[in-house]
Amino acid sequence: MIVMKFGGTSTQDAAAIANVVKIVKSRLSMRPMVVVSAIAQATNVLERAGKLASENKSDSALNILQQLSDRHVGIINNMIEDSQRRDVLINIIEISFNELRDLVKGVSILRELTPRTLDSFYCYGELLSSRIVAAALQEANIDSWWIDTKDFMITDENFTRAMPMIEYVEDRLKAIVKPLFENNIVPVTQGFIGVTTAGRRTTMGRESSDYSASVVGCALNADDIQIWTDVDGVLTADPTVVPEPKKIKLLSFEEAFDLSYFGAKVLHPNTMLPAIEKNIPIHIYNSQKPTLSGTLVAKQTDAKDTIPKSVAYKRNVLILNIVPKKRYGQYIFWEHVNNVLTKHDVASHMTATSEYNYSVVLDAKDNISAIVHDLNTIGTVSVIEGKGIVCLVGSNLRQSPGLLDKIFHSIIDVGVEMITFGPSKSNISFIVEDNDVLDVVRRIHNNFFSVVKDDDIFEILEHHHTPE
Repeated sequence: MIVMKFGGTSTQDAAAIANVVKIVKSRLSMRPMVVVSAIAQATNVLERAGKLASENKSDSALNILQQLSDRHVGIINNMIEDSQRRDVLINIIEISFNELRDLVKGVSILRELTPRTLDSFYCYGELLSSRIVAAALQEANIDSWWIDTKDFMITDENFTRAMPMIEYVEDRLKAIVKPLFENNIVPVTQGFIGVTTAGRRTTMGRESSDYSASVVGCALNADDIQIWTDVDGVLTADPTVVPEPKKIKLLSFEEAFDLSYFGAKVLHPNTMLPAIEKNIPIHIYNSQKPTLSGTLVAKQTDAKDTIPKSVAYKRNVLILNIVPKKRYGQYIFWEHVNNVLTKHDVASHMTATSEYNYSVVLDAKDNISAIVHDLNTIGTVSVIEGKGIVCLVGSNLRQSPGLLDKIFHSIIDVGVEMITFGPSKSNISFIVEDNDVLDVVRRIHNNFFSVVKDDDIFEILEHHHTPE
């Protein structure tokens, strides 16, 4: 069996959902389970409604919710012809948005939007889009069955970034879908959302529907996890930055993880983790061009491959340098620093250490003042702002002779503040001025990928985006 996940742009309107139906129909012999994101921008609207309510702007919150309700009803009226099926769906929409209006009232009274309450807002996007997709499949004479994630996607209670409890998910999901597959029925469920053991809705972090699909695939021992999105696959660089990126046909799990971690938007970083556990391949396809080959993410088989595959970037980061006030043993000093980062629930994108100096790279949007305050009890802290990360990703880059020379020759006039090379065999990352990031990405891409030809690894795109 296969898992097919469709993102928000693949379900944004009636025409897009009709296209999803065609794609699912073409793969019925593979026994698909469908995982659906909220329709495009719905999650942002739901988040905005919650924030407006917490600011005592409930009228504005109710207005944007009404517009979102109208969008869902419009999709239903445009594609569901069976009157009974249509009436059932519209009734579900009305009930759901009445519940959302009640949430707005509650939040506006309390003037507080907690992570738990925000998850209560978030969950409606996927619940409604998956209902519509299940009905659209039935409308096309494809037997389908809507499944609520509350019946199987058990998570911890870390609201807005919950982690699934795989052993619970596996037992419950197998019991639900086994009779459906035996009767050639297509299960349809939601990405992004789960539920605690106490029955409270959770979400697994923004853009985490890919991760949900991977968890489902792992639980069911799927043959393939398919991520259907609005791009042709993973590219050698961001197409809004580089004029002619190439498509990458094949990536290892580690390469895909590094790319997503360092800013590539095609996959959520956690997506690879369940797939690695069961060695399940992940395909990334374009739902607007379903005949294209896409990108395959799989276990690396060629240990000799040292080809750089892509250049990614992350902007708006800063460096914290910490020098201890007391000469602890270095491990004790490192432990103190990491305890502070753990306390504030932040992860360092890059780390560099010497015996009595520790540098960490954090997002500028993290609670830096509070982190610096706590680090000041350990040592003297300096903050270097306005930085960005550029990351070259490929297999076994440590074994690639002349790699560093080729990278830095292309940016010889650019100041580099910090480098990590070695801990991961599949990436080299370095810090530059934030204002230089895009130029550096273009230069490195030109140096490594301008002469790439169609082969087993890369494919020249027929149409490409022009950078803004």
